[in-house]
Amino acid sequence: MNIIETIRKRRSVRTYTGEPLRDEHIAQIKQFIGQMKPPFNKKARVELICMDTAGEPIKLGTYGWVKGARDFLALIYEDAPFADTAAAYMFEEVLLFCTSLDLGTCWLGGSFSRSDFKKQIILGPDEKLRIVSPVGYPSDRQHFIEKYIVRADKNHVSRKAFGELFFVGNFETPLTESAAEPFFTPLEMVRLAPSANNKQEWRVLRQNKTLHFYKNPYPMFDTIDMGIALCHFELTCKELGIEGHFEELKDYPANDSLKYVISWIESL
Repeated sequence: MNIIETIRKRRSVRTYTGEPLRDEHIAQIKQFIGQMKPPFNKKARVELICMDTAGEPIKLGTYGWVKGARDFLALIYEDAPFADTAAAYMFEEVLLFCTSLDLGTCWLGGSFSRSDFKKQIILGPDEKLRIVSPVGYPSDRQHFIEKYIVRADKNHVSRKAFGELFFVGNFETPLTESAAEPFFTPLEMVRLAPSANNKQEWRVLRQNKTLHFYKNPYPMFDTIDMGIALCHFELTCKELGIEGHFEELKDYPANDSLKYVISWIESL
């Protein structure tokens, strides 16, 4: 898939046609998730759950936040440091793949019945289920919840300006689009990344060929949002042929209001 094109295309879909996934899409998704390896040496997996199994419908509650979905993706991972971020990176990669198939998806972190979903999967002693997403065929009609969310938050589909999120040298100097090269497009894909309530609580500081990633330490889903942002950044770099790697540094610019997460270092 073309990552940049897919990221620009991706949107949250909460209203579906009610049609179960066709066999070819089930096969493609299972093949994709079957070959995935979680980043940062963490343990995580994604499972596809179908509501119609062997002719016996099952209940998967989303408290009215999703309508018409017949199939779901579930993110399962071990409870360990940085596991939330690594698992979210992997899950976003799966959702982008589904987007490339013209399927709708939507991150759900709290608006689903964990008890319903846990009945359909087997959790290991150290595993947890924190995120699910519907996956299916988007409806042309918006569910009233979807309309309500957009009306209630006029910024729901907007993004902060480039210079509000990215800095150069220090946190007092916004990074301009021209000065961001060759990282402008990878950072722009970070800017387009979904986040809880569209808060975009991550920030990036560029120092020459190193980019330091930070996050607001307070929001509930900040570690999940960071994983999505790291996914967008690294996959875009790979598509553009920009080589580098993530590394947790001991020496990094400190910031009183932000928590350092990780750095991306361009290969020489």
